Amino acid sequence: MFKQLRRRIIILNMSLIGAVLLIIFSVVCVNSYSGAKSDFQRGMNETLNRSGKKNVFPRADATDDKGMPEPKVVERMEPSFQISSYIIMELDKDGEIISVTENNASIDGDTLGDCAEIIVKENKKGGVISKYGLMYERSDKPSGSGQETTRVIIADNSAVFSKLRGTVVICAVLFVVSMGVIFLISFLLSGLAVRPVRESWEKQKRFVADASHELKTPLTVILANNNIMLSHSPDAEQRKWLESTGEEADHMKKLIDQMLFLAKNDAGDGTAEKTEVDLSDTVEGVSLNFEPVAFEKGVLIDARITPGITVCGNSLQLSQLAHILIDNAVKYARSDSTVEIVLQKKNNSVEFSVHNFGTPISKEDLPHIFDRFYRAEKSRTTKGYGLGLAIAKEITANHGGKITAESSEEKGTTFRVTL
Repeated sequence: MFKQLRRRIIILNMSLIGAVLLIIFSVVCVNSYSGAKSDFQRGMNETLNRSGKKNVFPRADATDDKGMPEPKVVERMEPSFQISSYIIMELDKDGEIISVTENNASIDGDTLGDCAEIIVKENKKGGVISKYGLMYERSDKPSGSGQETTRVIIADNSAVFSKLRGTVVICAVLFVVSMGVIFLISFLLSGLAVRPVRESWEKQKRFVADASHELKTPLTVILANNNIMLSHSPDAEQRKWLESTGEEADHMKKLIDQMLFLAKNDAGDGTAEKTEVDLSDTVEGVSLNFEPVAFEKGVLIDARITPGITVCGNSLQLSQLAHILIDNAVKYARSDSTVEIVLQKKNNSVEFSVHNFGTPISKEDLPHIFDRFYRAEKSRTTKGYGLGLAIAKEITANHGGKITAESSEEKGTTFRVTL
């Protein structure tokens, strides 16, 4: 139980913090991509605007043979984002390619024409040609002849995605390392968080076990003395009170036995010796024992038990499991209805189910019916402390099985054990 509690704390903690980290790293990756894309576009624009242009400034300290200042050629500054491979082409107003300038890049004529067609069709200042993995920027300016031409720079955008991949790899490594650290911290903190609960649970278990043991002895004496008094032929009034005392004492004895079973199971002593058990005979015997009880209530028992089904388990516990489920089904069945008991092999497992029609268990109560001391119907007058189904769940778990419950007004209530 405490392992499951710690596991839930760790999973919850890691899920919440992991979700926050994923959001943060996603924002970092998106910003990295946006920044790289903006830098790449700015570099393309600068390259496009400065390509083939040089500034000429006169030098005051140098003269030619005629005594005139000698011109000095000054190169333009490099773009802020260096574009090493690109193609610049000039288009006329109809989108036809006038000239092409290549710089460490080469694209065949058909592809270049297709790119020009896409650029003219999109009619945007810049964008992405996803078909070829290219980015472009354009500049519309009049040529020397007065006609408007379009200069376009095209470059491979792999540099942008390369930077994005680098950022993603770094974020992924940081995420894995962070989750590892968070797991260690969560593991330590969950141990501290569970410790008070564990101590409280241990105290409760000791109290239940000790109280059950202490109560069992005087209760046995009370029952023995009560039976002795009944054997001395009391009058009708005395018999009435003695029988009432004996009935309540028997009821209390059953409660103490149930509490002792759960206490032993919690302490790890509930797993009894297992042998090959004929489950068909066990279930059939228990169902036959309830025939008189069902008859008095006007309930019919329909047992469909496949013979020869055997399991590895504890005979007493499996008999107790069948007793609890059939007892509940008969006890809460509607008069003139049928309790169906089915034992069959299903695939590689054994399925034991008990079905009845009665007051359905509400959706709110259904998840809690296997909790200790929980009773689905608070208004029931039937005696019980809500430990039967909790014991059934423990017995099923001891045998490596699973118990479930379904309930509705139309289909009735079904308890199903799979072993």
